[in-house]
Amino acid sequence: MLKRIDHIGVIVDDLFRAKKFLESLGMTLHLEREIPERQVKAAFYDVGDGARIELIEPTSPEARERRLGQGNKARIEHIAVETDDDIDTVIAAVRGLGVDFVAPQPVAIDGNLNAFTRPHTSEGIQFQFVERGAATA
Repeated sequence: MLKRIDHIGVIVDDLFRAKKFLESLGMTLHLEREIPERQVKAAFYDVGDGARIELIEPTSPEARERRLGQGNKARIEHIAVETDDDIDTVIAAVRGLGVDFVAPQPVAIDGNLNAFTRPHTSEGIQFQFVERGAATA
């Protein structure tokens, strides 16, 4: 049902400094963009065999408080896993385990279909299931 870890999303306080740190470790910038509707800036870095680290900086005080909390400089926000089956099959199977999702249907992001779990229903971890290339324009 699941293929591999696609990426790990890390909320950071300062995107510029976090990028410089990953670059000093030899990681390569894959994609950088601002997502105003989600109030974030993000940068994806390639790591090894195709997995990525997504750095996410909240761009408003409200988003910063919601995503970083009080006093946190950085934290892992979610673990994204690429699906081997179509995302609807994965969602149905995971729902069968009692897990709830943030949205009733998969969300299209960058040509992929994505489904995010509600952390309190998935043992405190937010999972993002990704079906690569499945979103249509």
